[in-house]
Amino acid sequence: MSNLRLKTIILLFILPLAAGAQKTMSLDEAIRQALENNYSLKISRNDETVAGNNVSLSPFLPTVTGTGRQSQTTNNSESSSTGAEKGRTNLYTAGLSLNWKLFDGFGMFTDYSRQKELLAMSSQRVKVSVENLIMRVCSEYYNIIVQQKRMESALTSLALSRARYENAEEKYLLGVISGLDLQQARIDLNADSSAVLSQQETVISAYIRMTNLLNAGHEINFNVNDTIVMAPELDVDSLRERTLQFNNQLILARQGERLSQYDIESVRADRYPAINFSTGYNFTRNQYPWQASSYNQTNGLNWGFNLSWNIFSGFETNRRMANAKIEAESSRLAYLDIENEILGELDLLFNTYRNNIIVTNFETQSAEVARASLEIAMERYRLGSLSGLEFREYQRNYLNAINRRLTALYQAKISEIGLRLLAGELTE
Repeated sequence: MSNLRLKTIILLFILPLAAGAQKTMSLDEAIRQALENNYSLKISRNDETVAGNNVSLSPFLPTVTGTGRQSQTTNNSESSSTGAEKGRTNLYTAGLSLNWKLFDGFGMFTDYSRQKELLAMSSQRVKVSVENLIMRVCSEYYNIIVQQKRMESALTSLALSRARYENAEEKYLLGVISGLDLQQARIDLNADSSAVLSQQETVISAYIRMTNLLNAGHEINFNVNDTIVMAPELDVDSLRERTLQFNNQLILARQGERLSQYDIESVRADRYPAINFSTGYNFTRNQYPWQASSYNQTNGLNWGFNLSWNIFSGFETNRRMANAKIEAESSRLAYLDIENEILGELDLLFNTYRNNIIVTNFETQSAEVARASLEIAMERYRLGSLSGLEFREYQRNYLNAINRRLTALYQAKISEIGLRLLAGELTE
């Protein structure tokens, strides 16, 4: 089949997908759009903002409270000497008070440090969400590339099957081959046509998943025209060192370990005395309209210090301290457990990465040999020195080699990205 005819078939099958396409999207653009539009990531950033709002100097600052009150009392009285009388009393009060915690066993400093650590943990959770989203986008982006490459090989196989069928039809009309050979060529042509339609569905499904990740609506308004390029081979020792230092999950676990230490300090603060300073200004005025002295008014400033010390709490403080230390130990063990799990995952991913690179190299050679063999087989089939069934076997070998290479290449690339994720490189 001529190149022009092959390109026409490819265009006909790709046209429904590309009809709504407006631009070619790169991986960097896909990641940027996903980070801007993802709802879960926006929620994580809102949580980070809330945690930032909770870091304030309020534990160190005094509180000032203003109060005011007005009340009126009406009394009706009656006697034989004075008759009926009606009295009304008005009461006005106002005050301003200041309370300042001067010392609470360093509890206020512990609380401030704890809120800062919670903010750091919230920011770290955002990083974890970002790198997980990047991983998902990369996985789907490269899946689109793989599925489109499979579509190209399926279309190539379809073109060859159509050429074989047309050749068999001519030979049948000339009486060179039997009707059985023509029917088999038709069956293979139908099978390849179905495979192309099935692969087209797979490609469009991959685009739909990517569109959903990008939160780009329900129309496919982009296309991917890219190739999978492997980075220089990674070194496992360097990856392991970076993972221990920069892995975001491990950083989050270390922050949780520090947070448990602040819980211990918070309990320890209860063993110290607390000193508070308070001052205020009060104003009171009573009005008595029926008396000779029609009002009574007082006002003045007050201040003082208050000391409180929980000398004995029925061993409650000791119980809380013991539990806080156990929680701290549990946090340390949780960190070690996460570290062990992540390093194990690193070893598994690196093994997959290394093996798939080797397989990719093998299958690349196999695909080149299979393509060359297929071209020779096609020529031999045209000359009549190769049967249709034998040619079909060469065709299958070519497709299998292409698919094996694409699978190995995709797995190697995803493993590479996974290793970079574990090493904390995706959010640098």
